[in-house]
Amino acid sequence: MKMLAKGTKRYVPLYSGLSSKMLLVAIMGMSFMQTSAASNQSPMLSEQEVMGISDEKAQNVTPQQRVTRLSYQAQDIKQPQEKRIEALHELANYPSQNALVAVVRSLQDNNTNIREAAIVGAAPYSIEHRWRIIEPLLNDSEAKVRIAAATNLVRDYSNLGPKQQEILQKPVAELITYLQSEQDQSSQLLLADVYRWHRDWSQADRIYQTLIQKQPNTPEVWLSLADNYRGQGQNTKAIQTLNKAIIFNPDNAALHYSKSLALVRLDDKRRAAEEMEQAAKMAEDNSYYWYLNGVLQEEYDLDQSVQSFEHAYLISGAPEQLYAVCDIYIRYNNPKTDQCLSELAKLAPQSVIDGLKSATK
Repeated sequence: MKMLAKGTKRYVPLYSGLSSKMLLVAIMGMSFMQTSAASNQSPMLSEQEVMGISDEKAQNVTPQQRVTRLSYQAQDIKQPQEKRIEALHELANYPSQNALVAVVRSLQDNNTNIREAAIVGAAPYSIEHRWRIIEPLLNDSEAKVRIAAATNLVRDYSNLGPKQQEILQKPVAELITYLQSEQDQSSQLLLADVYRWHRDWSQADRIYQTLIQKQPNTPEVWLSLADNYRGQGQNTKAIQTLNKAIIFNPDNAALHYSKSLALVRLDDKRRAAEEMEQAAKMAEDNSYYWYLNGVLQEEYDLDQSVQSFEHAYLISGAPEQLYAVCDIYIRYNNPKTDQCLSELAKLAPQSVIDGLKSATK
C-alpha cells in the first residue's frame, strides 16, 4: 500500500509563526465555519474563465491565477483522476481561501485517491482547521485514507487537547504498524517523525542519524533532525545541524527558513532576517516566507520590510496579508495608506478598519 501523504515536501502550517499578526485570519472573519459554508454554497468557477489559462502558458500566470486554475481542476469531476490529484498536491504550496474550498470539497469525494490527495492539500493550514476537516477521515473505510489522515494530524500531537490525543491513539498505532513493516527510506523517515511528534526523541534520533548517513543530500532528513533538537530546546544543535545541511543543499529554501526560526529562538534576529531573506528569494512564490521576511526586516531595513509585505500579498491575495500591508503603511505614514485601507474595507468589517487605525494612533 502506497501513501501519497508520505511525499518528500515539507509544508509550513499557515499562520503559525512569529507574530500575533499571523492570527488575523480569525480577526477578519475567515473562520473555518465560514469557509465550510463557502464550500457548500459557492458556485464552481466557470470553465471558460479558468481554463483560458493554458498549460503552455502556466509559467507566465500570476500565483493567484495559478491557484484559481488548480482549484478548478481539483474539483472538476470531468478531469482525469491523475490531474485532480496533481492539482490537490500543488495546492498545498498555495494556501488560500480558494485552495481551502477545493480541499474541503475533495475530502468528501467518493474517490478514495481524491480523498487521500486532498489530505495532502490540507497540509499548510492550522491544526484547528485541519482537525475539523480531516478528523472524520480517521474512520474512513479505506486504510490508506485513515493512514494519510493520521499522518497529517499526528504532527501536531502536542498542540491537541487530551480528548483529541485520545482519538488519535488508534489511528497512530495503525500508522506505526504500517511504517514498521516498510523498509524504504521515506517510510523510515516518517516513522522517525512520528516518534518525534510523540516526543520519543531518542528513537527518532536513532533513525535520523542512520538516514543522514544514507541520504546527506535529502533536506527533509536534516530538517527533521533539526526539529528533533528544537523539540528538546537544543536550538544551538539545531542550527549546527542546519549549517551542515546547507553545505549539502545550499539552494534549499526550507533549510534557510528553519535556520531563521532557530535564530529567532536564540534572539539573534539580525541573522534570522538574513536567513529569511534568502529563503524568500529562493522560494520566490512562497507568500508565507515573504510575510515573515517583512516581519523580521522591519527593524533593520524598512524599505525591504514594506516590499516583502507587499510581495506576500501580491502572491497570495490573502486578506490577512493585505492587513499587514495596511498596518505598516499606517505606522510609517506611507502615501498609499488610504488606497490600502480602501481595498481592505472591501474584505474586512469596519470594526477591523477602525481597530487598525486606532491601534496606530
